[in-house]
Parts: sequence; structure tokens; C-alpha cells
Amino acid sequence: MSQDLLVIHGLTRRFGGLMALHDLGFSVQEGEIVGLIGPNGAGKTTAFNVITGTLPPSGGKVHFDGRDISGGPPSRVVAHGLARTFQSTSTYPNESVAENIYRGLLSRISGSAVGLLTGRRHRTLSPQAISAEIDEILRVTDLQAWREAAAGSLPYGLQKKLGIAVALATQPRMLLLDEPAAGLNHEECKDLTQLLRRLRDDGLTLLLVEHHMALVMELCHRIVVLVQGEKIAEGTPEYIREHPAVIEAYLGAPDYAHA
Repeated sequence: MSQDLLVIHGLTRRFGGLMALHDLGFSVQEGEIVGLIGPNGAGKTTAFNVITGTLPPSGGKVHFDGRDISGGPPSRVVAHGLARTFQSTSTYPNESVAENIYRGLLSRISGSAVGLLTGRRHRTLSPQAISAEIDEILRVTDLQAWREAAAGSLPYGLQKKLGIAVALATQPRMLLLDEPAAGLNHEECKDLTQLLRRLRDDGLTLLLVEHHMALVMELCHRIVVLVQGEKIAEGTPEYIREHPAVIEAYLGAPDYAHA
């Protein structure tokens, strides 16, 4: 039986008088793909920011692999095996694709500034090992042909894929993806779906925020629905698709059937 890898309990985040998250609770089992959905302003990205230590919680706890990681800092969260991507591309545009992936590896290299921040002082990687690992990540993400290309020269869809490649370089056990399909065309979305399935089959646990509902319904084992910072439903895609409160709050939007 799979074990809970991420456990969120009573998570709350206030911005002054605004309650962005209120008593949020859910878990993600090892090997699952879980979707976090809701209308704009529901608190999804805030939840990601609190889970990954970018923002401290106003209340509640975040446990990952049995450890309390509430409040970060992000460097420690990454060191425990929890990585994330962002809505917009966050690469170094003038550096090569390989160099961008190398920057992800720095969190694991003894003596590097990032390695020191994450506390990974015990691990060394030889130049040969670094090159081999970059090559493997390029293979997994199907970016081999762009190894030496400047990241900023890649089409938008490939830049989004490079963001995933950089996160994989940290060797996460769980990856949080913030709107990975945003801005992608139909073929790019199909390619993304196949990549995420491969990553899951290779043992990676995934939590994604996404507005592309066809992708969410096809890919996710379970879905958590937020509205105004509160969870209103949780369950299988089939359950969520038919849930009256979800239909009223979110899935009933005119473009849902075509998303």
C-alpha cells in the first residue's frame, strides 16, 4: 500500500485582512499524480508557495516524507526532495540548455554555494558524472537536440519542458508543477502528458496546478478543488466531474468542455 509522501494539515495563509488559504488539508501518496484546481484567485499558487517554503504559513503544517517542512526555507525543502516549476519560464535565457540543467545540479554538489545553502555538503559529483546525468535528463525530457542551444532561443513549449528538466536535476521525490500546460498548443499538451506519465512510471510523485481540464481529467488519479482558499471537493476525476459544487464554482465555465 502506498504511503503518504506529502501531508497538508490545516494550512492557512493570510495577507493582512485577506484569507488566501483557510484550513486546507489533503495528502499525496507516493507514486500519485494529484491535481489542484480552482478558478483564478482560488489560492492554488499560494498553496504551492507555502508548501515549498517561499511563503511561511499563517497556520497549519506541511509534512513531507514524515518531516515537518513548514516555513521552508526553499533550499531545505529542495534538499528533502521536493522541487517545483513555475507558471512562467524561469530559465537563464542566454545560457545553453545543458548549462541550465547544470544549475539545477548545483544543489547537490558539495562546496557549491547552492550546495552549502541546501546542506548537501556530503555529496560530490565528478565532471563525468555531471555530464552523464545532464545527458540522461536531456534524454528523459527529449531535449537532446537542443543541448547547446541558448535556452531563450527555444520555442515556448520547449522552454516549459526545460523548466521540468532543471527541476529533475535536483533529484526530487516529488515535483510540483504550476500550470505546466499554460500557453501550449494541442500537440505540446499531448507531449507534456506523455512526459509526466513517464516521470510517474519512473517513480516520481506529482502535484500539479492546472487550468487545462482535459489534461487534468486524463492524467490525475485524484483532484483537489479550491474556491476562495478553501477545499470544496476532493476525489477521482469521475467524482469531481459530476460534483455539483465543483460544476457551479468552476467546471461549469463555458470553455470547460473545450479546455
